[in-house]
Amino acid sequence: MKYLLITAMLLGALNLGAQTCSCEKEFLYVKNIVENGFAGFPDYIKKNTEAGYKKKVDQLLKLTHYKFSYDNCPLIIGQYLDLFKSYHLSYWPGFTGWEMDTAFIIQRPLFEVSDRDINRLKKSRSWEGIYNVFDSTMKIAVIKDPTPLHDYVAVVLESTRPLWKKGMVKWEGKLINDSTLRGVSYIRNHRAKADKLFLRDSSKMISWDWLREGFHQTKIDPAAYPVNKPSPVIDARSLSANTFYIKMASFGQAAKRPIDSILKANEQLLNTIPNLILDLRDNGGGGDECWWPFIPYCYTNPYNDVGADLLVSDSTIAFCKKQLENKRLSKSEIDYCTRIIARMESAKGPWVTSDEDKVVTSFTEKAFPKKVIIIADRWCGSSTEEFLLMAKQSKKVTIVGENTVGNLDYSNIMTTPFSCLPYTLVYATTRSHRIDLGQGIDNVGIAPNIYLPANKSWIEEALKIAEQQ
Repeated sequence: MKYLLITAMLLGALNLGAQTCSCEKEFLYVKNIVENGFAGFPDYIKKNTEAGYKKKVDQLLKLTHYKFSYDNCPLIIGQYLDLFKSYHLSYWPGFTGWEMDTAFIIQRPLFEVSDRDINRLKKSRSWEGIYNVFDSTMKIAVIKDPTPLHDYVAVVLESTRPLWKKGMVKWEGKLINDSTLRGVSYIRNHRAKADKLFLRDSSKMISWDWLREGFHQTKIDPAAYPVNKPSPVIDARSLSANTFYIKMASFGQAAKRPIDSILKANEQLLNTIPNLILDLRDNGGGGDECWWPFIPYCYTNPYNDVGADLLVSDSTIAFCKKQLENKRLSKSEIDYCTRIIARMESAKGPWVTSDEDKVVTSFTEKAFPKKVIIIADRWCGSSTEEFLLMAKQSKKVTIVGENTVGNLDYSNIMTTPFSCLPYTLVYATTRSHRIDLGQGIDNVGIAPNIYLPANKSWIEEALKIAEQQ
C-alpha cells in the first residue's frame, strides 16, 4: 500500500474457516449463480461483450489470490456485483453484529500508520484526515490509497471497543463521485457489510458517524439531510379542510397492517375529501399488496401494466420450491409459485413469461378525491416505482419531487446462501418488457411531473399544488 505498511504480526495466522473457505471458490460460486440466474446478465453481455466481461472478471479473480483475500472477499464479490449496476443484485449478511468469531478476528491484517502520515492527515480537508466516532470509542485515519480494492481506507488509531486493535481496517471503498464511496464497513463482529459512505458538511464529517478531529458537533440534525431523516412507516393527518395526507415510508410486509388500518379508519373521509397527498419519500419498495388499495383512489381510465419474463435457472427453481414450504403463503402466492415452477421445468428456452402485458380496466373512477398528489424522491424504488408507473397514467395524479432511484427493470428478487461465507446472494429473476419498448427506468428513475426545490418543505409545496384552482 502507498501509505500503509503491513505489519509482520499475524501474517501466518489463518483460522480454520479461511483454510476451508477460499475466496476464489466463493467468487466462482457467486459468479456462476449470477451468470445463470440474474435476469440482467444477458443484457450486460450484449452491451459489454463476452471479452469485456471476461477481462473484468479475470482482474477480480486475481484479487482472490491475495494473501488477505479471505478478509477482503466480500469487498471483491461486491465489486463484481457492482459491474451490473443493479440495486437488485447484492448480498446480505447472514449474521448479527454480536456474533463473534475470535479465530477470524485475530487473523485480520494490521496496518501501521506513521507519525508523519498522521501529521499530514491532520491538515487535510478532503476525504483524508483524522476522524472520531460520535461516542468517542474509536479514532481512525482515513488515507488515500488507490488500489484495485479501494481508493480510500480507514485505519483504527485508537479504540476502547472490545477486540478492535490499532491498525485494523474499519472501512474501505472506491469513489462513485467526489462525495460518495461504495465499499464495505467492518461492523462490531469485524465481518464486512456492504456500505456507502458520504463526505458531507464541508468535509467535516463522513456519513453520520465520523467527525473530523478539531471540529465539534454535539447534535446531528438528520432532518437537514434527506438520506438519514427519520420517517414513520405511516403518518396520516388532515392538512386542511380539503386535503388529507398519508405518509408511507415502506411497502414492506410490516407496513401492510398499518396501511390497511389507516385506509379503513379514514374510508369515509377519503371518499369525500377533494385532495389526497401520498408522501412516498424514502420508500424503497416492498410488496405490491401494500399499494394496491390506493389504485381505486387514483384510477380515472384504463392503464397499461407492462409484463415481464423470468430467466429459467436451477437456483430459481430451487428457491421457488423452498418458498412453497412456507405455511404463511396465501393461496394466490401458492398458485403463482406452482405455476411458475411448472413453466420453468417445461421451458424449451432460457425465458418464460411470468407476467403478461395487460390493460387494467377493472376499476371504476371515484368522484373523490379529485386530485392526488404523490411526493417521490431519489430513495423511491422497486415496488414503489411500480405503483408510480401505474398512478402516473391517471388524469387526477400529479407526481412531485425528484427522479426516483430507478430500480425496477430487473426485479422479483430471490435469495441463495453463499457456499461457505456467512452471506446471502440477492438477485433479480425477471426482466421487464419495458426494456424492449425503450422505456426502461433502471439507474434513470421516474421523473416527476413537477420538480420541487430542495430548500423548501415538500409537504407545503404539495399542499399548494393540491389546493390551487
